[in-house]
Amino acid sequence: MKKLFSLLLAAALVLSLCGSLTALADEPITLRVYDWSDSTLVYRQKFHEEFMANNPDIKIEYTQLTIDQFNSTVVGAIQNGEGPDLFPVPTTLNLSTAVAENWFLPLEDYLPQEFLDTFLDGTLSEGVQRKNGVLYTLPESGSLSNSMFFYNKDILAECGLEVPKTFEDFRAACKTITEKGAGRYWGLIEGGNQANRCDILFRALVQSAGGKISINNRALTVNGRVPYDTEEVRKAVELLQGIVEDGSLYPDTASISAPEARELFAQGKAAFLCQGLWCIGTWANDHPELNYGVMVPPKGADNGYVANVESIPWMGIYSKTKYPEAAARYLKALYDTETYHYQADVVKSGSYVSVIKGVNEANMVDPVMKEYYEAASQCIDIPIATSRNVKFYDFYSTVVGTTPSLASIAQGILSQAIDEPMDYLAALSDAETNAWKTACEAVGIDFSELEFSNWVAGQPYTAADYAALQ
Repeated sequence: MKKLFSLLLAAALVLSLCGSLTALADEPITLRVYDWSDSTLVYRQKFHEEFMANNPDIKIEYTQLTIDQFNSTVVGAIQNGEGPDLFPVPTTLNLSTAVAENWFLPLEDYLPQEFLDTFLDGTLSEGVQRKNGVLYTLPESGSLSNSMFFYNKDILAECGLEVPKTFEDFRAACKTITEKGAGRYWGLIEGGNQANRCDILFRALVQSAGGKISINNRALTVNGRVPYDTEEVRKAVELLQGIVEDGSLYPDTASISAPEARELFAQGKAAFLCQGLWCIGTWANDHPELNYGVMVPPKGADNGYVANVESIPWMGIYSKTKYPEAAARYLKALYDTETYHYQADVVKSGSYVSVIKGVNEANMVDPVMKEYYEAASQCIDIPIATSRNVKFYDFYSTVVGTTPSLASIAQGILSQAIDEPMDYLAALSDAETNAWKTACEAVGIDFSELEFSNWVAGQPYTAADYAALQ
């Protein structure tokens, strides 16, 4: 009898264990996805719902941060081996560093060639998405300048102003608008507590003054020196200082993020905002009544220009993920145009330019998005060190940044925390020049290759110009 009882108990335990294992097997796995794409949140949520409905074995846990939050908090988790299953390359780093740190899996081990063939030609490029020919990341969107200025048409009309085209007109317009607003609205607003936005704004103004300065915190020298204390830089400094001194900057600019600045602009709290294409989709959803336009940054010199942006890496699969196949399924769906509508949605809304063939032509219908394209089409290509020598990707992984950075100094101008910014900029130029020389020596590159002697500021830099340096 005892033997029979033991057999029955054992059978019950086996059945119970099998039932538990079956229940566990039926539970969906959780994919953690982190990024900073706040302007496409509504479309991303819709995509996630569709994806999970079509893939009941996968649950998406999506975390959205600001760029600064991501760079300061998630990077530590990744370095400690606790990163999310899918995440983008931090904007403070580059693909070479991420690959050297073994953060990502080779994507071609999980993504079929027919899928990769749907991307626009040249999109999955060496040094940006690939390292030594191996694909590690996919781009979020097509490259387009993110330093255009949005302006509130109703505020300009109420103040009897035309769209300003020069530094002088821009400062005067900001002052008139602020005085007319009398506490209702101000001239300029920006996400002052986000270093990346202050950096982009400042570089755009230096370029508009005809200055030779790089984009995306890249390296470029003028007369053998980092050009952060030139006359053109002084013009940009004086413009921002003048706007601040006139009281034309939105009062809380120094403490707000870029998304907060975007929202306040939409509420009519300021007439001008320097941001990118992503604003359009957000405003279409949240503020369809907003009457606004797009303009290129005002010019501080006849040879002023706006530079095209350099392509950057984005999303990859974490090398320590337990679910690489599921993560690859997520990526394929995100860019798929047959079953899912995310790519079409972000283009229709004006949020992004798609990197998938045929999507932009079929879905670019937003009139403001077209206006943005027209403004951005005036941007020009400027010299890029990595286009001259791919070893500069290793340089960027090696170079040690100095403080305060250009972005921090720009923040200090907006917050009035710096009295003599040109002194700080001169010291930064000295320190950065030495740091760049050290990094060049460490990776075996001639420092002089950061100099493009045949570049004329304001003129596009072409393949022929690169060839002429050989």
